[in-house]
Amino acid sequence: MKSLKFVLSFLVVISMSLPSNAQKEWTLEECINYAISNNIQVKRQELSAYSAEKNHLQSKMEILPNLNANGQHYLNSGKAINYETYTYVNEAFQGGSISLSSEVNLFNGLQTFNTIRKSKLDLMAQLESVDKVKNDITLNVATAYLQILLNKELRDNAKKQLDITLEQIEKTKRLVEIGNAAKGDLLQIEAQAAGELAALTDTENNLKVAYLNLSQLLNLESSENFEILFPENLEINLAGYFSGVDSIYGTAIEFLPEIKGAEYSLKSSERSLAISHGRISPTISLGYQYSSRYNELSNRIESSSVGLSDYATGQTQSGEDTYSYIPTYNYSSSYPYMDQISDNASHFVYVALRIPIFNNWQTMNSVSQSKIMLQDSKLSLDLQKQNLYKSIQQARVQAIAALERYKANSQAVEAMEEAFRYTEQKFQVGLVDILEYKTAKNNLNKTKSDALQAKFEYIFRSKILDFYKGEQIVL
Repeated sequence: MKSLKFVLSFLVVISMSLPSNAQKEWTLEECINYAISNNIQVKRQELSAYSAEKNHLQSKMEILPNLNANGQHYLNSGKAINYETYTYVNEAFQGGSISLSSEVNLFNGLQTFNTIRKSKLDLMAQLESVDKVKNDITLNVATAYLQILLNKELRDNAKKQLDITLEQIEKTKRLVEIGNAAKGDLLQIEAQAAGELAALTDTENNLKVAYLNLSQLLNLESSENFEILFPENLEINLAGYFSGVDSIYGTAIEFLPEIKGAEYSLKSSERSLAISHGRISPTISLGYQYSSRYNELSNRIESSSVGLSDYATGQTQSGEDTYSYIPTYNYSSSYPYMDQISDNASHFVYVALRIPIFNNWQTMNSVSQSKIMLQDSKLSLDLQKQNLYKSIQQARVQAIAALERYKANSQAVEAMEEAFRYTEQKFQVGLVDILEYKTAKNNLNKTKSDALQAKFEYIFRSKILDFYKGEQIVL
């Protein structure tokens, strides 16, 4: 009766794990591409790159002259100066002015040129940051994908072990019925089946958790009905040749975005220092300005004449009176605003030379800070290279160790399988007790589990080395 319950429980667990035939199975490449396309961090980095692109465009626009227009209209009440006659008036009137100015920088210590180069380098560094995030996602998805494959293998191994135990239960029941085995042996094997069923349930749960982790990396709404494609022959090359660390490093340093980004940041810091030095230099600008005004108190002069004054304005050395010429104007009754603007227009072109003499030490402090940032960028690049070299060293050593561990465990599995078959045969004829049988079976289970973990550890580490060599991660 107990064995029947175990079988039924086992069938329930297995039926829950079987995928639907109509369900799409995701390949590793599809998972990676989908994760990159839907990752929020990638989108944020792309926005930062777009912002850097706009900054680069703005830096190039700084070469062009500026153009600004100004205008004002006022209502005056009370005593004020009438600038048309330069006399005081005490009445309400309206007026205004307009102006248009433009200036172009002819020389500013090459600051504009260096700013353009710096913004271009900042853009390139930001684009490398986008690729760095994509690479991180690729590795994370590959790790989660391989974890699912490992957990499936462990689940299948647990299922096979339970199948063997269930078969042994039926054999032992027949031996008990004919009196060739004790009832206690049957109870011990049924207890073994109970433990293996619990282990199978754990592997099923671990597989579900692995699916959940991968679905979250892909930003899927749910892990239900999500299945990956299991390679039919996921074998490994036992020869296991690995390129040298220096060879892999020499390839990786040429294309990895964290290295390229650090190199661009270093060059950007060099441009920042050049910009700071440029602030010490004098600047030369060329400008133009147009201005005009209007006032409702203004009058248009229609005609004018010149005559002598009625009164003497001085005397000669001989005592004779002298008279000055005084102009007389005839004004029109109206003076339209647009006519005033045309008549009062003024234009001037200028060249301005500005020499920085003292600005509270800001320029020199900017130079010092730029030198510090340049040194920090050099150290950052060295650190990135150092970390990369260490990572390659570790990945290569771990891959070799995983391969050796897998070889050793594979040989151990063959030996354990042979030993278990021998123990099982002896148990069938009563030459060994149930305890020895259980020990042999548990040792076999552990050895197979260790071999599987070593296998996928080797696959993962070898894929990491392939990644450092610029190869796509595929299974």
